[in-house]
Amino acid sequence: MALLGRKLAQALRALEAETAGGPRAELPPDLQQLADLVSRRQERLRPKDEPERELLAAIPDAAGIVGADGAIRVANTALESLSPTGRAAGMTPLEITRSAELGEAVRRALEGTAKRLELEMPGTGRRLVGHITPLLRGEVLLLLRDVTEARRAEQSRRDFVANASHELRTPVAAIRGAAETLLLGALSDGQAARGFVEMIARQAERLARLTSDLLDLSRIESGQWSMQPGPVDVDQALRAACDLLAPAAREKSVELIREALPPALAVKADPRALEQVLVNLLDNAVKYTPPGGRVTLAAARSPEGVVLTVADTGPGVERRHLARVFERFYRADAGRSREQGGTGIGLAIVKHLVQAQGGEVGVESGAGGSRFWVRLPEA
Repeated sequence: MALLGRKLAQALRALEAETAGGPRAELPPDLQQLADLVSRRQERLRPKDEPERELLAAIPDAAGIVGADGAIRVANTALESLSPTGRAAGMTPLEITRSAELGEAVRRALEGTAKRLELEMPGTGRRLVGHITPLLRGEVLLLLRDVTEARRAEQSRRDFVANASHELRTPVAAIRGAAETLLLGALSDGQAARGFVEMIARQAERLARLTSDLLDLSRIESGQWSMQPGPVDVDQALRAACDLLAPAAREKSVELIREALPPALAVKADPRALEQVLVNLLDNAVKYTPPGGRVTLAAARSPEGVVLTVADTGPGVERRHLARVFERFYRADAGRSREQGGTGIGLAIVKHLVQAQGGEVGVESGAGGSRFWVRLPEA
């Protein structure tokens, strides 16, 4: 039937082409009768809700029409994807979303009251904004927009502002207090004055590290840190990172160890980004390793690429914190971290730089210390 309809359409187009610029030619009587018959037959076979389906299909959000009986009569693909069964027609909004609040809103809309609400689908963590609008014939138009990622981003921004403000407030308060004490007369006491000036210098250095890390993280997340990946010799990269952290390790009596590497081992990475990753991981390891401990760097080939590891003999990270250590400003031990002078952003920078180079990063930890690993493609 569909093929015949296409043939008729082709015939009409051919006739119109032949008579372009003049009156339209009439079809032969037998062909015209056949065309009318096909048109009437297709109109009868077309589902009554087909126009509604076409309209809902053009809506990117989950959308459906709820009948007077409270069940969904027509739904688009997005709404069906919310259903645990993959189908929405014949089910109620309550059965699909398991939200009693939405079920009550639909009931009120069937009585003529429009409603807008935000809800969470139990057990899924998905957040939806719903618009429920009464229609003619006692039906309801249901629109559900998934705002899960938007709400998560909003919360992340709020947390970032709150944490950054807190991290900036602490050194600023210390600098202000020391300066006021000096101005109130401590300048005349040479020994006391020196102590306050040293405090100002330490807190100023902390502010400098924090602002530098914030700028680096901002550039990475906005894509302004231009990556230029190429072959990087792993031995040279580890040696350079060790050289930079050697003074800090010696001052704390922490031993830095570079294990023997496979020959001709190279990764595909941006040299500057890889150096930042290794330095941040080493700096973190040295800070949390007690005097007399050791930090070990190693690298090895794996089926997925090259794995670089930084292991320490520090106190380790509790299991409940492992999934969040790469978040901005997240600290497993807030007091100890601030005491060590950390900004809380170093591991977040590591994660973003590694992912920007097509790699992976992770951590394993226990009572004997922590082991951070980075996997990058082999050059």
